[in-house]
Amino acid sequence: MKSKVYQTRTMEEAKELAVKEFGLKESDFDFKILEEKKGFLGLGRSIMVEATVVVDGTDKGKEYLQTILENNGAKGFIEKKVRGDHVSYNIDAGDFNGYLIGKNARNLTSLQLLVSIVVNNYYSAEEAKTVTVDVGGYKKRREQTLERMAVQYGKQVARTKQKIQLNNLNAYERKIIHKKLSNWKDVKTYSVGDEPHRNLVIEPKR
Repeated sequence: MKSKVYQTRTMEEAKELAVKEFGLKESDFDFKILEEKKGFLGLGRSIMVEATVVVDGTDKGKEYLQTILENNGAKGFIEKKVRGDHVSYNIDAGDFNGYLIGKNARNLTSLQLLVSIVVNNYYSAEEAKTVTVDVGGYKKRREQTLERMAVQYGKQVARTKQKIQLNNLNAYERKIIHKKLSNWKDVKTYSVGDEPHRNLVIEPKR
């Protein structure tokens, strides 16, 4: 968990500094006095206080997603799974799923980024979590579709010796195709352009 030591005159000052710096609530911390200097005749008194985050960031990520559903009047189930440094959330919100995914999964991509920020706000850099968010199993189905697409286009490029450029794929989708064709002997893949107009190219190896 994140922690930091503050040297202040009072415990209240240390609490205020921690809350402001971390952007969390006072109840999210455990505060412990490490050292106390009384000074002379009560003047120059100072204390060293260690502020340690004691909240499970993965739970906060789930709470954040639940708040999004509630604020939009949607009801749904959020499943959380934690394996080591990886935490995944799968949302099933019925008719609201389509909105959460968005066109070309743009809403889902943004949602995953926001949740990752929320979760990792509670951890140090060494404890950072890899966060994935899925909606109604969309990513799994999309991954299978993209892998089939990769094989289809890979065979076409190998046969015709003509390169193909694929548009409207986000970074996550391009990564799936890169990985699927990475070991092919007769084709190679790379990306060109800048976001949000970055495209994937499949071309024959010379």
